[in-house]
Amino acid sequence: MNRPPPRANCFDASALLKVFTLESGSNIVRDYFNSRSPTKYTTPFCFYEALNALKVKWLYRNEITKAEYTEAAFRLVAWFSASTRHAKDIDLQDPVVFSRVRELAERHSLDLSDAFQILSVKEGYFSHLTNDSQTILVTADKALAKAAQLEGIRSWYCLGEPEP
Repeated sequence: MNRPPPRANCFDASALLKVFTLESGSNIVRDYFNSRSPTKYTTPFCFYEALNALKVKWLYRNEITKAEYTEAAFRLVAWFSASTRHAKDIDLQDPVVFSRVRELAERHSLDLSDAFQILSVKEGYFSHLTNDSQTILVTADKALAKAAQLEGIRSWYCLGEPEP
C-alpha cells in the first residue's frame, strides 16, 4: 500500500459523527481516521458541534442509546483533548475574522459553522502545509466539500468520493 504524504486531516462534525457512532459510511471514515490519517484534528467549533449532534442523535431522534451517547461523547472528548485542544485556531470572536466568515457563507450559501471551517483550514494552524501535504477537510457534507474546493482547499466528501 502506498503511504500518503504527511499532511493534516481536518475532520468536521459530520465526519466525527461517523468516527464516533455507527451510521452510514462510518466504516469508511473510521478506517481512514484510525489507519490512514496520522495527523488529524478538528476545530473547537466542530468539536462542540459534534458534541451537540451526539446529543440530538440520543435525546431528540432516538438514534443512539444514552449509553452509546455517553461512550461516543467520552471518546470524542478524550481524542480532542489529546490531539487538538492546544492547536491555535483562528478567532471567530474577532470582528475581522467574523466578517470574512460571513462573506464565505454568503458566497457559497453555507451556514457560519461551515464557513468557519473553511477559513480555519485556509488560515489556521496547519494552513502552512502545501502541495501534496496540504490539509484535507474530511466531511460528509457534499456542499461543504464543494465550497472548500472552490476556495482552494483540498476536501474529501467521504460519502461519495474515493479516499484521498
